[in-house]
Amino acid sequence: MRLDRHHELFRTSVRAVLERLFLPELEDWEKAGEMPTHELYRSLGEEGLLGLTLPVDDGGLGLDLGYSHVWARELGRLPAGSPAMSLSVQTDIVLPLLAEEGGTGVRDAYLRPAVRGELVAALAATEPGGGSDLAAVRTTAVRDADGLRLTGDKAFLTNGSVADFAVVLCHLLPSGADEGGNPPDGLDSLTLVLVPTGLPGVRQERHTGKLGNRACDHGRLSFTGVRVPEENLLGKPGSGYEALTRVFTRERTFLAAVCTARAATMLDRATTYARGRAVLGRPLLQHQAIAFRLAELDAELALIEQYTDAVFERLQEDAAALRQASIAKLRASRLERECADLLLQLHGGAGYLEGGPVERGYRDARAYALAGGADEALLHLIAGHPRTDV
Repeated sequence: MRLDRHHELFRTSVRAVLERLFLPELEDWEKAGEMPTHELYRSLGEEGLLGLTLPVDDGGLGLDLGYSHVWARELGRLPAGSPAMSLSVQTDIVLPLLAEEGGTGVRDAYLRPAVRGELVAALAATEPGGGSDLAAVRTTAVRDADGLRLTGDKAFLTNGSVADFAVVLCHLLPSGADEGGNPPDGLDSLTLVLVPTGLPGVRQERHTGKLGNRACDHGRLSFTGVRVPEENLLGKPGSGYEALTRVFTRERTFLAAVCTARAATMLDRATTYARGRAVLGRPLLQHQAIAFRLAELDAELALIEQYTDAVFERLQEDAAALRQASIAKLRASRLERECADLLLQLHGGAGYLEGGPVERGYRDARAYALAGGADEALLHLIAGHPRTDV
């Protein structure tokens, strides 16, 4: 991504904000398994950080994607993955989706307040029995005289139990259809509906006991005959899968930048530790097995960083990038896991003890094999979208 001095000045500014808001208490939040999401979002909204690339008319700053790239990298520098996981849903999935697909009522009541940090958003696509398979969605919305009635269950949702509203992927059925019955097969009826979580019939539950990213909220949403006005439809009926595909392209690129920043941080820590830790009379860094492994990871990081930058540039130019974004996220998240594994290995028993940044980095890294599309789903997509330049 081509960055200029304005982007670099922004980097300095956003780094100071993130360090001020997160570093003093992040360790405590991780131990407690929760963070003050609404308070943090309001503070970030006051700094203008929740709508960097959104149109000015929607309360955003109207900046280019270079600022999103810097935002992702700086979130990735924090010593825990929870802030990036939570905020990526707000800034690079739901709010861009509302800006593209929301009508006037949705933009006034939800988009602009969310940009200001007054509302926390969730994306409710994943279901308990479906995972990354969107064709397995069972949630339905039935049209009637008063709008829509939603019935179904969603799970493993980032911000799920603290969100003020969720964008729900469901099958839109005609009036008179069996509420809660078997939805149609395929993707043609999949539609996105904005659902405030305070409505009657909505139930929020919190997932606890997670392996990593413990301060980031994850939860379950269930809908039992929830009535939603027609104006809460996002985009055209049946356009849900296409709209999510577009926003997932952006999300995966964003997550790739987060993962490369986290990988770089852990690789730096590993190198510093290997330089100072002596084994058999000389530093670890002077043992070929360690030096070569560090060199391999460093070379891989340089390539993935360059590739991720190129995907950001494609998005900035409005070029198709679904395949490229999937490749970037797949390889960046795998590299983060490799760096976390080496860092723990170098620290030995001390790294294996719970509570330190080494062990936490190892746990947090595992989530990105699942979030933003499981590795297997991305490989399936990449295999189904072969290169067109050979």
